[in-house]
Amino acid sequence: MANNGKGEFWAFIAGVLTGGIVALLYAPARGKETREKVRVTSEDLREKGEEFYSLVRAEAEKLIAAGKDKYAEVSTLGKEKYDESREKLDESKEKLEEAKEKGRKKIEEVIEKLKKEGKKPDKESAK
Repeated sequence: MANNGKGEFWAFIAGVLTGGIVALLYAPARGKETREKVRVTSEDLREKGEEFYSLVRAEAEKLIAAGKDKYAEVSTLGKEKYDESREKLDESKEKLEEAKEKGRKKIEEVIEKLKKEGKKPDKESAK
């Protein structure tokens, strides 16, 4: 909920309270009537406050649910991307091992060929 008039609502409530109090103090009414007006006004304000609280609570619950859904979505997506990256890394490791093995076999073949030709392989030719 992006501020949606929160300050305006509380300013309105403060104005109603102030206006009501001033009106009651200056109104030519008996004490019993004044107390009844104060009681009615305070009950009305309490009801409006409860309505406002219910609205805010419902909106907060919606936002919390949306946040939980978004967290679950992002968490799932993150796990999927991690798993994909892990698979690619494992594939790359396997390809590297295969390349190393092919290179090792090729070196052994060259060494055997050199031995057959009567040449002594040195460290430089093995590279």
